[in-house]
Amino acid sequence: MTDVNPIPAVAPVLGAESGSDAGFAPTEKEKIIFKQGLVQMLEQAIRVELSTIPLYLYSMYSIKQDNGGPGTQARAQIAVVVHQEMLHLALAGNLLTAVDEGPILYDESVVPKYGPGCTILYSKIPLILERCEKSNLECFIKIEAPYEAPPKLSAEDESADLAPRGRGEMKIQLGELEQYNSIGEFYRDLEKKIKQTGRYIRFRNYNKQFSGVDFFDAMMTRVKNQDTAYTALQTIIGQGEGAVGNEEAHYQMFLDLYRKRTDWTCWPVVESPTNEMYKNHPLILQLSLAFDAAYCYLLTTIEKTWQVEDPIVRRKLIGNNHAIMIDILNPISNILVQQELNDDKKENAAPTFSFYPTHAHGDTDLAAEELLKAIKDHLTAAMKYASGDLKEALMVISLSVNRIPWPQN
Repeated sequence: MTDVNPIPAVAPVLGAESGSDAGFAPTEKEKIIFKQGLVQMLEQAIRVELSTIPLYLYSMYSIKQDNGGPGTQARAQIAVVVHQEMLHLALAGNLLTAVDEGPILYDESVVPKYGPGCTILYSKIPLILERCEKSNLECFIKIEAPYEAPPKLSAEDESADLAPRGRGEMKIQLGELEQYNSIGEFYRDLEKKIKQTGRYIRFRNYNKQFSGVDFFDAMMTRVKNQDTAYTALQTIIGQGEGAVGNEEAHYQMFLDLYRKRTDWTCWPVVESPTNEMYKNHPLILQLSLAFDAAYCYLLTTIEKTWQVEDPIVRRKLIGNNHAIMIDILNPISNILVQQELNDDKKENAAPTFSFYPTHAHGDTDLAAEELLKAIKDHLTAAMKYASGDLKEALMVISLSVNRIPWPQN
């Protein structure tokens, strides 16, 4: 199962904006407890974003390109969402880096799994890699659905509540599990925590965070206090669920695609593929493994950026991010979806987005070096089974790999 893990609830704490609690100052123990709860929520936010990016990319890769027609337009629309999900991942990572330390992305327990039994959030929305059909888009709509707050209690209901909690009870209740039925609902709860950070959190690691100069321009926020933390989170919330009818919100984008689904054609890609499915297809297997290694190389690249301040190293890492996505992952996936997997079901292959193991044992630099070598090795092996235009395309991808070396500290 790859459920997003339950988040311990943090009991209400009066925020800095509360005039009735102007003199409140938390104890060191309360600060530690609050930080632990916030860190857990931010880690889950990162996992949520990591889970959605492959879902959306897989759907996009499945759509046949048609020289500017409806398929090309649908791919472009999903690409916008993916681009913004990468921004959300960067912002969530900035928040965690500012509150604690940079997040871990390249780890088998963190990289999402897809297929039967894998779900996201507590509404059990399935984590299935599938072609861009209506059922697929319906899943995306559920994930990005705007949060509807529960109705306010009447005065009579309020009076029936138990005695109010004292300040001594302002702590994480480990036995109480919040349930989130959409990303919007989860982020609205995280928003409440962010509004309380002023008195509880000492923000740090400013120079290890992504900035607008790195990418995303003014949409990127470096976190140094409660106000900038709130700004970062509002960007995620606004672009994700937004308001119903907001054309730029992911929810509305997927709703529009759902209504237009008959306008494009998809490759008959297999649902939630695994490399085990490709064991009798050496070309497909080597391409898939090259993709997985490149995907994990991307994760190590992003992860490393939150660990270093050296501007030269950061510049090289950030430059690699775009090249990995555009020059390696995209062309490999476009080749994979055109490869016939079997004659009986008439299904095609597709990327698996699987964790590619190394012997790094938590060493990001060692993992990256092994992953880079793996990309090259699998592409070389794939070329042995290719010819003509396909072999030439693989040679171009291999040349691109040589342009993304791992920077030395």
